[in-house]
Amino acid sequence: MFDNAIFLAASYAAMSAGLSATVAKVSPTIGPRLRHLFAGTAPIAAVLGMRLTEADSVTLQGMDLFAAGGLVVLGVVTSTLVGKAVPSARIPPQGVDDRRALRH
Repeated sequence: MFDNAIFLAASYAAMSAGLSATVAKVSPTIGPRLRHLFAGTAPIAAVLGMRLTEADSVTLQGMDLFAAGGLVVLGVVTSTLVGKAVPSARIPPQGVDDRRALRH
């Protein structure tokens, strides 16, 4: 698929980790399962896009698709590990300040 598989796997893991950390901090309403799924699968579009722009006509062989599946698994695992290190931003519960105002 690509010339340097170690560089490809490392860059894919870095993209996945960056997306996971960003989504955890920017959008706290997204749950961890959806965040890990998104962060693990979104970079595959960039990887396959690079592959498809190499020539006018490109055929993805079975090993290309198998390697893409392995990268997706690597991305989800990386996102899960980043999720343990970078917690999601917390949304304060609704009505907490209202209870204090009701006390007389």
